[in-house]
Amino acid sequence: MPAISLLIMGRKAHIAVVILGLLAAMAILWLAARGAQERGSRPHVVLIMIDTLRADRLGSYGFEREVSPELDAMGRNGVRFANTVAQCSWTRPSIGSFLTSQYPRTLGIYYEDRGDLPDQVVTLAEVLRDNGYRTLGATANPHLNLSFNFHQGFDFYLDSVNVFDWMPATMGQVPQDHPPLPSARDLFGNVLAAIDGEDPDDQSRPHYLQFNIMEVHETWGENDLVRAEFKDHYTDVTSTKERRYLQAVRQVSVDIEWFVGELGRREGWEDILVVLVSDHGEGLADHPDVPGGAAHGFLLYESQLMVPWILYSTAGSLPPGRVVVEPVRLLDLMPTVLDFLGVQPPPDMRGTSLVPLINGGTVDLPERFFVETYFRGTNKLGVYAEDWKLFHNRDEYPKVNPVELQRMGIMENGVLTDEIQRFPEVALELTAYLREWEISYLPADPVELGEDLSQEAIEQLRSLGYLQ
Repeated sequence: MPAISLLIMGRKAHIAVVILGLLAAMAILWLAARGAQERGSRPHVVLIMIDTLRADRLGSYGFEREVSPELDAMGRNGVRFANTVAQCSWTRPSIGSFLTSQYPRTLGIYYEDRGDLPDQVVTLAEVLRDNGYRTLGATANPHLNLSFNFHQGFDFYLDSVNVFDWMPATMGQVPQDHPPLPSARDLFGNVLAAIDGEDPDDQSRPHYLQFNIMEVHETWGENDLVRAEFKDHYTDVTSTKERRYLQAVRQVSVDIEWFVGELGRREGWEDILVVLVSDHGEGLADHPDVPGGAAHGFLLYESQLMVPWILYSTAGSLPPGRVVVEPVRLLDLMPTVLDFLGVQPPPDMRGTSLVPLINGGTVDLPERFFVETYFRGTNKLGVYAEDWKLFHNRDEYPKVNPVELQRMGIMENGVLTDEIQRFPEVALELTAYLREWEISYLPADPVELGEDLSQEAIEQLRSLGYLQ
């Protein structure tokens, strides 16, 4: 064969090799892009419950002091629900409610010393686990420990080691009158270690991480969780509780930003949906003439039920700076998260997906929201309407009327701000709605641990050493 022909053939072969190499590189890039797209369609989900944080103590909700710039930045770059109502003013029924999208009364959670999360209800973790998510949870609050059945749906669940002395204690747990509780940093670090120790198959799955952190809650006693570096903040605030409260908010804002950043530095964690929320608020000094007004659980006032709710996507999957001003409920959290992820929800949720509101559309929400508490002998039901709040105090509570009508947007102070004498017709109308709701949602009996556990749940407890 002539030399010229060999040269041409050599050039063709070289070109062919180059083309094949380019095609291979393009294929690799396409597969990588497709994998990233698939991961992007199934983001990791991180739900952080900042126990006892009221909405109006964050800068993004109008607080004038700089206490939460990191959380405020997440709100500016994501979605903030400006008017969110919790369904109960203390932890276990409130969190049980929004993790199942059921009312507290239908869960049978009324009392501190009994009333576990029923095994037959479906939790957010269970739905996500059934849809391929690896689920890890950690709680600093022993009210959410395994002994109260809040581990449902988790592949890994970390209890609070210290428990209150009236609580059932399981292996390795220390009952105390008021025990020191784990810090958010401890919880975050333990879950990061669990993620790093996973096998490759688990690491490749989308994750659901759930936390309850207690810094803001633990500001009234000596076992506060505020680190020394934050103790010199807000020293001009004369109220010790208020000062500790703000210091705790400042600390958790820093710690949450740190944790989200640590997650994002791990391979495969580029796309995270962060859900920031609180279970209830705290009265602080807003209801001075009502017993228990500085705490939570005893009343259904706005300081204890108006909570923050922020959605933030590290991949920019949410409209930045979107503020939903329509009143919403924590009851709507579970359907909203599932809708955002494109996951089929269970059929009996009582809440409504707010994704259309996030996207600038409309949602058919109830005109009135129902709230309740039975904390430590209290028995109160309420209705939140556009301009009014109605409370039925069925517990002979001092300094409040049996039927109480308060305007929205004020710092309620029992009989001193009660408008029922001036507007009895409003109270009658809202009472009719409340009675209709009571008939529609009958209270369930409290569930004791082991009374309503499935065999799967019993085996999971046994495998973790909690049952013999």
